[in-house]
Amino acid sequence: MSLSTYQSLSSEYSAKKSLLRKQLGWLSLFRLLLFIVLAFFVYKSFQTGASYFILLSVASLVCFFIIVGLYDKLNTRSVFYKALVKLNEDEINFLAGQPSVYDNGKEYIDPQHPYSYDLGIFGEAGLLSFLNRTSTQFGKAALSNALLYSNTAFIEKRQQAVKELKDKLEFRQHIQAYGMVEETKEKEIHQLKVWINSPSLFNNKILYYGLCVFPVITIGLLVSYFVSENDALLNLLIGSFILNLIISFLFARKISLHLSVSTSVTKILQQFTKQLKEIEKQSFQSELLKEIQEKLRSGNRTASQNIARLAQLFNYLEMVMNIVTSLLLNGLFLFHIHILHLLEKWKKEQGSHIMKWLQLLGEIEALNSFANFSFNNPSFCYPEVNSTEILAATNMGHPLIRNRTRVDNNISFDKQKIVVLTGSNMSGKSTFLRTLGINLILAKAGSPVCAEQFTFYPYDVYVSMNISDSLKDSESFFYAELKRLQHIIQQLQKGNKTFVILDEILRGTNSNDKHSGTVGLIRKLADMKASGIIATHDLTVSELEKEYPNYISNKCLESETINDELHFDYKLRDGVCTTLTASFLMKKMGIIESK
Repeated sequence: MSLSTYQSLSSEYSAKKSLLRKQLGWLSLFRLLLFIVLAFFVYKSFQTGASYFILLSVASLVCFFIIVGLYDKLNTRSVFYKALVKLNEDEINFLAGQPSVYDNGKEYIDPQHPYSYDLGIFGEAGLLSFLNRTSTQFGKAALSNALLYSNTAFIEKRQQAVKELKDKLEFRQHIQAYGMVEETKEKEIHQLKVWINSPSLFNNKILYYGLCVFPVITIGLLVSYFVSENDALLNLLIGSFILNLIISFLFARKISLHLSVSTSVTKILQQFTKQLKEIEKQSFQSELLKEIQEKLRSGNRTASQNIARLAQLFNYLEMVMNIVTSLLLNGLFLFHIHILHLLEKWKKEQGSHIMKWLQLLGEIEALNSFANFSFNNPSFCYPEVNSTEILAATNMGHPLIRNRTRVDNNISFDKQKIVVLTGSNMSGKSTFLRTLGINLILAKAGSPVCAEQFTFYPYDVYVSMNISDSLKDSESFFYAELKRLQHIIQQLQKGNKTFVILDEILRGTNSNDKHSGTVGLIRKLADMKASGIIATHDLTVSELEKEYPNYISNKCLESETINDELHFDYKLRDGVCTTLTASFLMKKMGIIESK
């Protein structure tokens, strides 16, 4: 269903893009011809002085600007449809099994985080790149934050928002496409923040209104001269014009400070305007989306209107870079001083709101990403949040593994809270731990999960799987692992309800020490009423089930030998693993001799 939808949209938008390119070609030719006609009429006006040539010159100039404006408008639409074509083709390729083309958030990789490094949330082939359909820095930050620090009080509100957005495909793609037109870079956002927080450069209203007298005088002299053609008035007009230029020059430094910002952020402000306008004009039903929409207002104006105004002012400011235009506008009107005043006024009235608006845009982009995930995977379920400690899943699989190769399993942490998972090498223990962890993280973020049914308590999650040593802190692998285990115990001692995922702990010590440490830790976890799953090759650890029959259960992943070949079905079973594979594989590969 989703694949055919993307294919249909790609064809539709490709046709619109092609039509626009043809129209742009004709407009470009017409614009050139009109410019030639304009040049001819201007030449004849100077040559003959005939009034009808002057009128034809003015009419041609007006038509030329209309065509230029129409060309820019159609070109903007063409770029927009090009982005729509690309994102639909990207979805087609993604569903066909190709890697994600979206940002993987590698800058968020943090080995010290309770689970993100261990579960592969960021980096190549990580969860973020699989989910990410954001097109701004704010969207990527909001999506990353939802996966790292989800607010469990809003899980159900987020679910409702994601469900509603799932069916708003056009809205989601328009938000994304507008964002793809102009990449938002951290440097540009930083410049915008610095400008917003900088002190006012022109806040003297008396001085401003006093300066407004000079353009009035200049325009008055200009009108008077045209009426009377008095040479004395012409001399006064020239003097007034030069005086205005001198006044404008005195403000050149202040104008240039604003100009250094405008040249960087004008285009992305125009992009934000279009994205926010899409949000504002939607009719939402879910509570969270309505709240976001309501926050996108300031007085009688919407966020998109206010940001559009800022982009417009910055755009006007950039006219200073055109020498002829700048001389004319400032000599007559003190144009850039007015723009400087209006920019400072905007900053004072709206500056404190703009980053909040952009963060709200980021929240919508994050929710859109989860909605796209749901649209692409209609069989995935929305988890049920439970107020009692429970975690139960039916036909749960790893969301990053494609349907054709994914193996689903059932598991429950209802009666027994701790599972000891045993299995041979390559049987899929680590994959199952990540499957459970990633689905729990998605559930806490308000996302659908890869399961037929999923009921959970919103635990804090702590994982110990990919512990790395730290040369920076002169820290060994073994000590780093001990610190992670210490953090887990401290978390439980605070009374926080925590779900623990451990994979073959204490690998850096001898077998007896490892066994004693593993058994001691599991006993401690059971005594502290923790929930979790521990994968181990030490089959004797499974004897703890007899010691804690109502708290610990044994699960395993088995393998079997068929025609002298190992086969794994990756299906979770009750009990303890009975097959070993290391020596079999070493003999098979000729590493050791068969006896």
